[in-house]
Amino acid sequence: MLFLLLIPALYVFLTFRWMHGFNTIANKKQPVQPHQINNFFSIVIAVRNEQANMERLLHSLTELNYKKADFEIIIVDDHSTDGTTTLATQLLNIYNLNGTIISLQNSKSKKSAIAEGIKISKAEVIITTDADCVFNPDWLVAINNEFNLSKPDMLILPIVFQGKSVLSKMQQTESLGLAALTFGSLAIGKPLMCNGANLVFKKEVYQQMNNAEMRNDVASGDDTFFMLSLFVKNKQSIQALASDKVTVMSDAQSGLSELINQRVRWASKLKYYKQHYIIITGLFLTLFSILQYAAILGVIFLSLNQLWLVSAITIAVKWICDFIFIQNAKSKLNQKFYPVAFVLMQLLFPIYTFVVGVLSLSDHYQWKGRSYQ
Repeated sequence: MLFLLLIPALYVFLTFRWMHGFNTIANKKQPVQPHQINNFFSIVIAVRNEQANMERLLHSLTELNYKKADFEIIIVDDHSTDGTTTLATQLLNIYNLNGTIISLQNSKSKKSAIAEGIKISKAEVIITTDADCVFNPDWLVAINNEFNLSKPDMLILPIVFQGKSVLSKMQQTESLGLAALTFGSLAIGKPLMCNGANLVFKKEVYQQMNNAEMRNDVASGDDTFFMLSLFVKNKQSIQALASDKVTVMSDAQSGLSELINQRVRWASKLKYYKQHYIIITGLFLTLFSILQYAAILGVIFLSLNQLWLVSAITIAVKWICDFIFIQNAKSKLNQKFYPVAFVLMQLLFPIYTFVVGVLSLSDHYQWKGRSYQ
């Protein structure tokens, strides 16, 4: 029975390997250059029915410690049915921001919106983000410094969810783990994901990608397909920063239905990846999470024998590794840790991942008032 301990042993190995990789990136110091050159950035934001978020978004951008003349905001409206574009136009004028608003005409998707925004952008460096995001005042300063130092083709940055409800705090806890996994996997040369809500890249690199590489036939994945294709071509051209200055805060999903639909949208692209290690990693993490339930039942109902010991060790490994992993990310990104949310996530995560995994197989989900299949 003791051979079953190889499964939790593998989980320990992967967890601490990813954490070491994440810390390598998070501990990287940015030397302050005495004569900093301000790059010009184009911030592209695809929006659909974001009237409620528009004032907070643009107010956050106007609070940046970066000259307004050195960045432009391109808002691409994806057939909103509320007053998103009207309010955005008014706010750009009120805040005296260098902004442009365009509307999609012949297509409907976030990928198309981003592509159209990049087409009209004036900068050589593009930043994509979402309408429900809030930025650290030094966000662009830190990005600019990194581009002057390393001149990457792509710069991956962290995103953390925020909210006041218990469900929101659970998503915040999960997002800390996902951020650490994103950077840790990149650092060891096996990148798993990135998030387009906080992604920086050169315009010419994006334009060199073809439809097959970007998988324009798949509704989601405008970020990860791009990153993985670029990594295959030149993995050294992708850099990452992990600090509170470049962390973008995004709204957690307010309800369970919205959360499931978002995660199904994320997971639906998994089967299209050419990198088999991503699929294997995803399956292992999901199955080990579900195995936790069997281990709990084993501890409760089995007598003190080898199988009981294996069950107890499996539970301990899962909880201790996850606690250390998330606490480390919380510390490096200067975020809060919610113990109750962590416990609930540990208990409910296996069901959650199983449901999302099954639903993602059908490629059917609802998002922003649209049905995808």
